[in-house]
Amino acid sequence: MDPNRLPNAIVAGAPKCGTSSLYFWLAAHPEICASPVKETFFFADEVNRFNQEANVLTHSLDDYATYFAKCGQSPVRLEATAPYIYYQQALRHIPRLASAPKVLFVLREPSARLYSQYRFERFRTKRIQEDWGTYAKRPDLRLHGNYAHYLKDWLAALGPERIHVCTFEALVKDTAASVQAMARFLGVDPAFYATYDFVQHNETVAIKSKGMHRLGLKLQRYVPHALQEALLPIYLKINAGKMPQKDPGDAAITTALKKDYAESVAALQALFPDLDLRSWA
Repeated sequence: MDPNRLPNAIVAGAPKCGTSSLYFWLAAHPEICASPVKETFFFADEVNRFNQEANVLTHSLDDYATYFAKCGQSPVRLEATAPYIYYQQALRHIPRLASAPKVLFVLREPSARLYSQYRFERFRTKRIQEDWGTYAKRPDLRLHGNYAHYLKDWLAALGPERIHVCTFEALVKDTAASVQAMARFLGVDPAFYATYDFVQHNETVAIKSKGMHRLGLKLQRYVPHALQEALLPIYLKINAGKMPQKDPGDAAITTALKKDYAESVAALQALFPDLDLRSWA
């Protein structure tokens, strides 16, 4: 497989950490060509509605390469599938790609990330009906906030030179500086972001019509990124509403959960000593 047909930059997590916005911000760079859809799910551990047409379980890398067919000689070819951080297929295949992709991770204070995911699933996708206290006790979901558990294997497979880790909190506090650091990591001109207008994408809102939302996701790959940027505010006016108020009792549950993550946060700091985690304290 010609490495120039495959991505050499992948945003691999984590969900609810700003990766949708980051995908569009990076895609706007003139030296970066992004896949037409943010999350290809090609290296997912299962076949789902997002990757039925191209996935590592039943397809070849030739099918994956179609996502980057229009990239030509772009220095950087990018995709962003936030759950890759958790997938064994992603860990197995991405480090071995002939394009030797650099991999970016954005991490959020674990209890806040899980709470954001809870509200997303409860009020946007409406996949669950349980309360926050019940949701926060699920071991499989709690493990997703133990980033060191996953990143130790990614670090071993890729080596430190092919991994860039940023916190969601740093991305929010100084977006330009954080994205410029990523640009330098990817080898593109960071000056592009000095005057860039950082528009937020995929903010958790209540979706009125799930059918319309799914149709939008299907059509996304056929719409240029610049046009997606222009259409987003219109779409949100049509199909988005305000999220319900947070339950006053949720904060105490989140605080207790945050304490439970203290050991895993220390393990993450040991893996990446230069990562500033003071905002997680």
